[in-house]
Parts: sequence; structure tokens; C-alpha cells
Amino acid sequence: MSESAPRPRLSEAADHALLADDGTRDGPGWLRGLLGGVAALVLVGLGWALMQRTPRSAMIPDLIAHRLPETGVSNPVTGVLLNFRSYDTLLEVAVLVTAMAAVWSLDRGSRQFGRAPSEMSNQEVLDALVRLAVPVAFLTAIYLTWMGSSDPGGAFQAGALLAGAGVLLAVSGVLRPPTAGSLTVRAAAASGVAVFVAVGVAVMPWTGSFMAYPEGWAYPLILGIEVLLTFSIAVVLVELFVDVPAVPDPDPSLATVDPLGDPLGRALPSSLPSEDPDSGQEEEG
Repeated sequence: MSESAPRPRLSEAADHALLADDGTRDGPGWLRGLLGGVAALVLVGLGWALMQRTPRSAMIPDLIAHRLPETGVSNPVTGVLLNFRSYDTLLEVAVLVTAMAAVWSLDRGSRQFGRAPSEMSNQEVLDALVRLAVPVAFLTAIYLTWMGSSDPGGAFQAGALLAGAGVLLAVSGVLRPPTAGSLTVRAAAASGVAVFVAVGVAVMPWTGSFMAYPEGWAYPLILGIEVLLTFSIAVVLVELFVDVPAVPDPDPSLATVDPLGDPLGRALPSSLPSEDPDSGQEEEG
């Protein structure tokens, strides 16, 4: 902070709404004590219930192993996430799309992202990293998507890897991705949820239940959903990185705040008198 910057005199702002707190809105002491006692009793009761719980054998792994052939895949994780508990996976992807929409709504201004063309010279290390890492990331993402039905992998891992490649392309300036204001981006981001729901509804005439795959069709349907989920998740994660709201201009009033003093000083009225900190020390001396 510059020496000439004035500093608010907090002693004359004791009645300010942001600083005045006499404790009258905290509630009576007996109420706080009662709530604390109830919380303590609840914790003790939960602990006692857990200690009295009768151990039982793990039934879920055996049930999954017994019913796994019905899912059309041999990987139990994929079978659970895209067949037995497909609702959970659908809602997880919907949360990602909702997060992208929330971030986009904070700042809809389309702006150029990444380095300017004039900054693209003399970046041999970054250019070499892009040329080597991006193709490997794409091939690995394809492998993870394909092998997710039988080995560890799947749409979320592959989508995150593709998103990392997309972020690297954006940061390097090779790719200038559009923001979520683009209709193409919004359609790509929502494609995973849309296809998930469409498949769940389409199989109902044969199975009578939402997201219950017909016998013999489970594997191709799950693989198709995985491919579109991979692409959708990658687009959402890249847009969450690209569409972060722009940092606002610095607040000039921050220059008048002592970083070692009251953190609420920036909210005080600008009409408050100020004093030179050195002059106060001289008067006390």
C-alpha cells in the first residue's frame, strides 16, 4: 500500500451497520444450550446404535456377481452404474450440465480465450507437449471407453481425459473454443443426458420399466450411452474451464485498506475522515 493512501479511522465508525453487533440477534443463552444438548444426545444415540448393530454377511457383492450376466457387461462397476443404478449415473451427468449452465449464466459475454496469435512464437516446449500429449489422450480415452464394459474405465474417466486434452489445446492457443452461448456447445453438453433418457424411455414397451434393457440389447445400448456420455462430459468440463466469469477490474477502494487491519474497511463510507498513521503515533508520543 502506498504511503500517501489514506486509511479509514475505524474509531469513528463504530455505529456502522457492518461493524455494530451487540449480540442481541444471537438468541438467548438457554436456547443455544438446549440446541447443543440435543445435538450431543443425537450424536450419542447414533454412536450407541452403530455399536449395537448386528454384523451380517455382505450380500450385495454376491447379488451383483449372480446377476451380472443380465447387465450385458463383465465389469461389475459398469454393470452397477449403467444398469442396476443407472438413475444415479443419469443424475450425476445432469448435475454436470446444470453446473455448466450456472457458470454460463454468470457471464454470457463471448471473448477470446487463450494466447493471441502474436504470442504463438518461441513456444517449442508447449507446442511439443500439445503434439505428443493430445493424440495420446484421445487414443487413451477411446480405449477407456471401449474397455469400460470389461475392465476398469468408462465414460467419466475417458471424458475427464478428453477434457484435459481440450484444456491443453485451449491454453496453448491451438483451439479457441466457443463459450456455452454457442448452440452447438449446448447441444453437445446435453447430448449425454438426452440420449440416456431417450434410451430409458424407448425400452419401456419391451421391459415395462424405465432404463431396464431388453435381453440381448444391454451391451450395445450401454456402449452407445458410454460413447455419448464421454463426449458430453468432456465438453462440459472444458466449458467449465473456458466459461469461468472474467475477473472484474480491481476495486480502487482496496488501496485505502490496511491489509493488517480491519477486513471490513473497504465497506465503510467514503466520507469517513482519514488520518495519517504516522501522525497518530507522533501525537501519542
